[in-house]
Amino acid sequence: MVLLWRRFDEIGFQRLVQLINKTNQFNLTTRRYTDDDVHALMRDNRAFGLQLRLTDRFGDNGIIAIVIGRMQGEEDLLIDTWLMSCRVLGRQVEPTTLNLVADAAKRLGARRLIGDYLPTKKNGMVKDHYAKLGFTVAETNADGGSRSVLDLPGFVPGNTFIEVREG
Repeated sequence: MVLLWRRFDEIGFQRLVQLINKTNQFNLTTRRYTDDDVHALMRDNRAFGLQLRLTDRFGDNGIIAIVIGRMQGEEDLLIDTWLMSCRVLGRQVEPTTLNLVADAAKRLGARRLIGDYLPTKKNGMVKDHYAKLGFTVAETNADGGSRSVLDLPGFVPGNTFIEVREG
C-alpha cells in the first residue's frame, strides 16, 4: 500500500469540502467548514490541511483521510479535524497518518499535539482513537468527550508497512 499525502489545494478542493461536511463515523470532532473556511485555512501559516489517498494492488481508493491542524499558542498544535473513510480502518492508516501529523506539527514549532474527541450519535467508534495511538487522556467531559495530549519530543514514529509519498 502507498499513502499519498499533500496539503489542501485547489485541485481537490470541492472533494475536500464535501468530505469535511459529510463524514460522520470516523470523525473525531464533526466540525463542518464552508468553502471560505477552507480557503482561509489554506492561507494560514500557523495551520495545515492534509489530504491523504491510499493506493494498493487493487487500485486507488481516492481521498481516504483529512487532517486539519492549528497552532494554539507557541507549543501546542490542536488536531482540529481528523476524519477517515471507514473502508481503510485496520490497515495501519491511523498510525501512518499520525506520523505525518507529528512531522507537520514539528515543522510549525509544536511540542505537543492536542486531540479532541467530541461525541455524536454516529462517531462512537473513534472514542478511544487517541489513546490507541499513544496519547494521554488529559481531561474528560460529562458528555463523553475528551482531550488527549501527545508530547512530540518523545514521540517515536510508528513503524508501519505503508509506503508514504508526497503527491
